[in-house]
Amino acid sequence: MSSEAVVAAQEASARPQALRIAFGVALGFLLAALFKLDLFFLPPLLAAQMLALVRRPPSLVQGAGVFFLIALLSVITLVVSSAFLREPLVCVALIGLILFFGFLLDSAGKAMPATFILMLGATIPLVVVQSTQAANTLTTELIGSTAVALLTVWAVFAAFPSDAAAAPAAGSRAGSPRAALTNLLLLSPVLLLFLFDARLTFVVLIVIVSIIRQRERGMTTQAAFGLLFGNVMGGVLASIAFFFVTIQPGPVFFLLVVLLVGLVLAGRGAVAGASAPVYAVALASFIILLGLGVSPLPWNSGSLFVDRLINVLLAGAYAVGAVALVSVPGAAEPNSHAEPSG
Repeated sequence: MSSEAVVAAQEASARPQALRIAFGVALGFLLAALFKLDLFFLPPLLAAQMLALVRRPPSLVQGAGVFFLIALLSVITLVVSSAFLREPLVCVALIGLILFFGFLLDSAGKAMPATFILMLGATIPLVVVQSTQAANTLTTELIGSTAVALLTVWAVFAAFPSDAAAAPAAGSRAGSPRAALTNLLLLSPVLLLFLFDARLTFVVLIVIVSIIRQRERGMTTQAAFGLLFGNVMGGVLASIAFFFVTIQPGPVFFLLVVLLVGLVLAGRGAVAGASAPVYAVALASFIILLGLGVSPLPWNSGSLFVDRLINVLLAGAYAVGAVALVSVPGAAEPNSHAEPSG
């Protein structure tokens, strides 16, 4: 296939992909509210990440397999983490093993299971250290959010089907243990700090993991610092949206605001080429901050929106700095993703 044909195919798939992501975020928030999930931001965040990385909907068997795998791993992780609560070295080893496996799947192009496993590894074991009760609640919420995110993905693919001709399947590739280990090392300082500082929240880890995953797409140092702009952009948009939904409360207005921002960021990301990760990071930051702002977590309800904004921005700054340190100017990662990230 000629380069012109490839570009035409990518442009043809950009519009429905952007619509899937934008409506997926809005639908994820709606379903999270209908099912009364405390982690209001998690279903739309998971759905947006999956929709940005896949070009075809998962089959029913694949979706069911992922759900039961995550449910099983969530319960096992909770039980094991609780059992070794007073053995910090064992807890750190457990967390590292889960995250390494998630990054390894991500490097092999297994975006959907990697998304859920990385979310699991970055939350449950660490929350156990701070509060067993909170970890029990988080495990239930994570399992429920997985189901909601999968339902969201299927729904938006039904509304905006993928074009098989414009969305060729990505070639299979082996996972990169080196890339997975590097990503884990980038995350390790924050993991260790989390174990000794109860003031940190797992949301910081989610932000950092979301940014570090972009490194797998072949990122120069300059492009890595572009992610910082994306993180700030998401924070600014979340602040503006939070202001408007505060003075004009109501689910319809909230969903319209979310849909508008989703269309802008997903639309730009779908045609941005090498700059697509900037908009992916911006959308993730927007979802997290707005979701936390309108539905505070029960064990962190006293936090102010501005405090969360600062935490997310600082987490993004750390992640971008860490990625920049291991990026080679002018060169792509050896295991970069061939498929556009959207």
